[in-house]
Amino acid sequence: MIGKKNTVAKLSELEASTKDYFEKLPGYDTLRMILAKSSILVEGPSDELIIQRAYLDLNGNLPIEDGIDVIAVRGLSFKRFLDIAALLKIITSVVTDNDGDYQKNVIERYESYTTNTNIKIYGSENEAYKTLEPQIVNSNELALLNSILETNFADKPALIDHMMKNKTDCALKIFNSDKKIVFPEYVTNAITREE
Repeated sequence: MIGKKNTVAKLSELEASTKDYFEKLPGYDTLRMILAKSSILVEGPSDELIIQRAYLDLNGNLPIEDGIDVIAVRGLSFKRFLDIAALLKIITSVVTDNDGDYQKNVIERYESYTTNTNIKIYGSENEAYKTLEPQIVNSNELALLNSILETNFADKPALIDHMMKNKTDCALKIFNSDKKIVFPEYVTNAITREE
């Protein structure tokens, strides 16, 4: 594999369990990561749509137009992709949920990667809002989100419940909307790679 700055590495240099994981995984996402100028790793398709839209709103174009690939990976797979990023020195941002425990699920889970200057981890410290959907609701006015999502919820908890049950549909409506929302700070920080 050839990484950034002509870094060459072999898959055998990865930890054994990571090597086994990638040998079984279809190579498309791995190839996307290796070929991109940089990558933003997210937890799922709804997160991918939200990051794409946030990037568009901040930069006026989609991330892929700047050589940045947003890749949806599942749970423990983050570490597998980060092992490749560390080995090949690929500029990589991770946007992850705090799942109600920022210290455990963001800081401690990824602490072994903090010495890699090419890898940055982003999650919200606000544990009252465990995932991206409640974070979005917390950052925006109810009327704006009701308008974009074509709903009529009387309060934010009901809207959060709806968004949690319809993640991809809601993310797609936000992505396609002609109205702009306020994105949570950790999302914009991941796009701009600020601390």
